[in-house]
Amino acid sequence: MAGDDGQLSVIVVGSGLAGLATARILREKCQVTVYERGEPSTATGGQGIANFPNAIKIMQEIGYDPERSGSVPIQGFRTLDKNANIIFDTEFPFQEKYGAPAMSHMRVDFRAELLRLATAPSKDLGIGGEPAKMIFNNGVKDFDAEAGEVTLDDGTKAKADVVIIADGIHSRLRPKIAGEDCPKPQKSGLTCCRVAVSANQAIEALSSLPDWWENSKGDSPRIMIFEARDGTDRIMVVYGLRHCSYMNLSCIFVTREEKESTTNSWFAEGDRQEMLDIFQDFHPSLVKLIGVSTEVKLWELQDLEPLDKWVDGRAILIGDAAHAMTPMQGQGANISIEDAEAFKLLIQPGVTRDDVPAILKKIEAARLPRATAILHNTRKTSRGVTGGERYKVMDENCTYHGIFKALENL
Repeated sequence: MAGDDGQLSVIVVGSGLAGLATARILREKCQVTVYERGEPSTATGGQGIANFPNAIKIMQEIGYDPERSGSVPIQGFRTLDKNANIIFDTEFPFQEKYGAPAMSHMRVDFRAELLRLATAPSKDLGIGGEPAKMIFNNGVKDFDAEAGEVTLDDGTKAKADVVIIADGIHSRLRPKIAGEDCPKPQKSGLTCCRVAVSANQAIEALSSLPDWWENSKGDSPRIMIFEARDGTDRIMVVYGLRHCSYMNLSCIFVTREEKESTTNSWFAEGDRQEMLDIFQDFHPSLVKLIGVSTEVKLWELQDLEPLDKWVDGRAILIGDAAHAMTPMQGQGANISIEDAEAFKLLIQPGVTRDDVPAILKKIEAARLPRATAILHNTRKTSRGVTGGERYKVMDENCTYHGIFKALENL
């Protein structure tokens, strides 16, 4: 409930990327508590993630430090065949075109930086307000949207002016807002094997870094997509991490066998030999790097049909709980950062507890159509497209000017 100083109280459900970014946006003017059902290490992993200008602009505003996360600037795209012959290459002036760069980083480093921004002492960040309070191993299992009251896994209750639900693609709270018959995550027919390999591991396995890796260390790092080009829909998406001292390899292929572990988790253990078999005809350097990687994680790619609503009373769905999409355009996390930025509406002067339901409906009106458009862009460029076709939707994906501009355009 609103404090004596008039600050709104906020409960955030989930400590993933959407939840932590939201906590950072709101902590300057609100009392924020984040409830996470898992351990502090939840949602971490050694694989990569990319952010594009639509998210980077927001991250810059909240003090994101790319040096801390070893972020690698993305200067363009390169499509290669499975033998590493270049088919398509283009520089992409993200900064000049969209007002911010594109960057890739280790997912664990990205989340660690968002956690710092959500919880570091305010004086260290040069901002007002108090750090978000993090509660682990005690998630939210139920809530009363009108009262703003949540029931925790341990049976206790907590109350706030706003409840923000960011508990992921397999959200257990989504039906409470969107209805018991709301869409459920659906499989795309593709699976992604994700590995990260250090330069030291690569040199030990190959004697030297492959040419495609060396080329990425210059002034113009690329996202590289190695395509089988034989009708099998096998691709490898490769980009630098930790100042290019690591490489992310996302190996995507048609799902062979549906497994509960890869359906319910994006970081299930994978079968290294199976990956080696599937990609055995790719360039020898790529195959060897799969073989020496420390971790092999599997993720059965899923998305979510657009929901009819995200809001009920004082509660709102965001992130993958609201609009899960596959990584085929690399926009899932970026749209979640956009969601977080929308909560600027709650920290405007004069906002009271009574204003919350109407403000959440405004956020829904602006954000739901935007997320739906990016979902459609992702679906139509997921399979059977060329490198050039894959990048045609970049303008719509990367062009976003924040919640206030979005509301002007309604």
